[in-house]
Amino acid sequence: MKLPHKTNQFWSLAIKLLIVSLSLVVILKAVQEVKPAHWQLIFDFSKFTEVIFLGLVLALLNWSLESLKWKTLLSPVKSIPFYTAVSESLRAHAVSILTPNKIGEFGAKASFYSKSLRPQILKLTLTGQLHQLLATCCFGILGLSVIYAQLSLRLQLSIGLTSGLLLLSGLTLCLMNSKNKWLRRLQLYVASLAQLSDPKNAKVLVLSMLRYLCFSHQFYLLLWLFQPELTYTEVMPVIFSIYFISSFVPVFLFLDLSLKAGLALVLLKGVLASEVIIAVSLLMWIFNFGIPAFLGNLLLLKPRRGLGELKQML
Repeated sequence: MKLPHKTNQFWSLAIKLLIVSLSLVVILKAVQEVKPAHWQLIFDFSKFTEVIFLGLVLALLNWSLESLKWKTLLSPVKSIPFYTAVSESLRAHAVSILTPNKIGEFGAKASFYSKSLRPQILKLTLTGQLHQLLATCCFGILGLSVIYAQLSLRLQLSIGLTSGLLLLSGLTLCLMNSKNKWLRRLQLYVASLAQLSDPKNAKVLVLSMLRYLCFSHQFYLLLWLFQPELTYTEVMPVIFSIYFISSFVPVFLFLDLSLKAGLALVLLKGVLASEVIIAVSLLMWIFNFGIPAFLGNLLLLKPRRGLGELKQML
């Protein structure tokens, strides 16, 4: 039974308010868990202005690349202007902050389009995430290969075992000769991602690489501002490794701060003071997760034409 237009508008607004409220609570909770001493370290820092400027500029570049990637992915299905890609990326991020490993991004982006386009939108969202994961793996494996010998035996065994299982699973999927139509479709989909002769795939991969280099160097530069004697070749492999390991841990985005800070404390122990590591991890979360999620919430509340685009999110 088709609901009246006014009823659709009411439920659309109610769902938006629920998502925005939950998202803001998550952001507030993550901020409240930070110790006052770490806030004090940031606000009392002599280069506070440089930290804010650098963080905001690189966060803007990061999300611009993400939006351009979404615009490129969507181009075979629908042509959208860049500002629409930015809006959809931020709104989807505001929803995904409530879910582990950005799963909510799938439903959010699909809800922005008509039912006939949603299967393609889901596939394109997955394609974008897999390209970003590929970029993370390329740089992460490079970083781990540099620092692996310096790790404790326990960490070496854990990383080696996990990497071996992932590699074995990937090879099994690619080589398995199955008549199951869903498995066959998955194999064909994975094979299509590897076709870099396709201009769209190549462009999306390049944008994913650039975005990865943007936020990883943002991490390094913020650390360098706090401790200028840091050497690039010493710290960047560790940062690559942190992003690589964290990408395979299922975690809600509001816990991403604790995860990356914990990994950094383990891998950068002896190189940086723990207070600096936690402060910079906090800044990275604010610039790349907190502020974009807040902006996405504002965009979610912005009046839009049409019937309840967010009804399919929950």
